[in-house]
Amino acid sequence: MRVMNNSLTGALYNRYQSGSMDSMSYTDFNRLVQSLTPNGSFTSPEGQLWSDYQDWKKAQPQRSLPDTKGLTDENIAYLKEHFSGELNIFQRVDAYDTMAEMGIITKQEMFEAIGFGPVELVSAGSEKIVANGTPEEARAKFMAKVAADWSGFFNGAAIMQSDSLEDLFKLLDEQLKNSRDKDAAQEIKDVLEQVARKSFGASWAMV
Repeated sequence: MRVMNNSLTGALYNRYQSGSMDSMSYTDFNRLVQSLTPNGSFTSPEGQLWSDYQDWKKAQPQRSLPDTKGLTDENIAYLKEHFSGELNIFQRVDAYDTMAEMGIITKQEMFEAIGFGPVELVSAGSEKIVANGTPEEARAKFMAKVAADWSGFFNGAAIMQSDSLEDLFKLLDEQLKNSRDKDAAQEIKDVLEQVARKSFGASWAMV
């Protein structure tokens, strides 16, 4: 998968790919955060991905979406044209963001598909990480958690495994199967089944 390098998400993904995530020092991590994020702060992997996506989006051409809302031939054609082939991580988020702007899914469904949890800003170099034991021990524990959180996200987050528009729709379908609001989930599932038929033909049949 491709990830842009000029973001904290990209820099940490490169660490993960090279197998050096677990050996990253506190100083090295602090340097990355200070150089790649505003005010030297960072969040959870999902929150950081969204923040980095917003920066990435500013550098992209402005969207010119069809005038129609919801599941329409025009909107499906736009998605297929602009999100074909293998998508980098920001293009995956952009596909969901575009669907939400089109009215195909809600913003809440978009964030759930990305894997959002609580977002809490943390400042790099904060003394709050110093709890029990020596500062060195506390920083080692802090870095172990950073490595575990990001490695778990890169290895296990569904959006990280969904590198095409078809995979993103499948992820939405799986998300809806676990929805607490069964009526709304069924309504959106019906929409996604129509998307599948219009976009991918019989090769993708949802159960």
